[in-house]
Amino acid sequence: MMNVSLILGWLFLVIGIACWVFVFKCLYLLFRTRIIVDLPLSQQIKEFSIQEKGGFSIWQVGPLLKQAPMLFSQPQLTDLTRQQVVKLSPSIGRATKNSFSQSAMLVFYCELDVGKYCLEVFAGSSLHTIEERISKAILTTIPIGRASNQQYRFQLRESLTKKQRLLMPIFVFIGLFFFLQGLFTILNLLFDIPMETMLL
Repeated sequence: MMNVSLILGWLFLVIGIACWVFVFKCLYLLFRTRIIVDLPLSQQIKEFSIQEKGGFSIWQVGPLLKQAPMLFSQPQLTDLTRQQVVKLSPSIGRATKNSFSQSAMLVFYCELDVGKYCLEVFAGSSLHTIEERISKAILTTIPIGRASNQQYRFQLRESLTKKQRLLMPIFVFIGLFFFLQGLFTILNLLFDIPMETMLL
């Protein structure tokens, strides 16, 4: 009976670690994948091709501590193969990544099929109403220099599919549950430590 419980403990531990491996892989895809299109505001429109169906994201990129040349700007993706505008899903968490000189913010997700596309940038806001009001208040209160059109850009990157985005937070909690369950089971059986003591 002890052997069966020990095997289950190790199995739970492995399942928990496997869930976290999936989560870390998703985080890598979110932040470290290759750029498909790099569109500076000085250009405002660029056509490109997608060779493999998948999930993609649109990022705003500009110099650190500088505001955009346009107060607000709105990207638009058009599927030239099917002659229709691609639906963009707003990024709720607004993931950001900064270097010593640049700041990047994730603004939209989308899923694209194989085909030809066009990325355009228009005047307009991609922020929610509350975010837009806060941004305007900050910009009017704190004097921040403007970036040039060449410095400020929108980037289309490889990213997560909708399914991966939905599974990632679920796998965080499933991984935690199985990892702790497996760890407590193994410690309890090998060292005869009551679970109540480990929880304390």
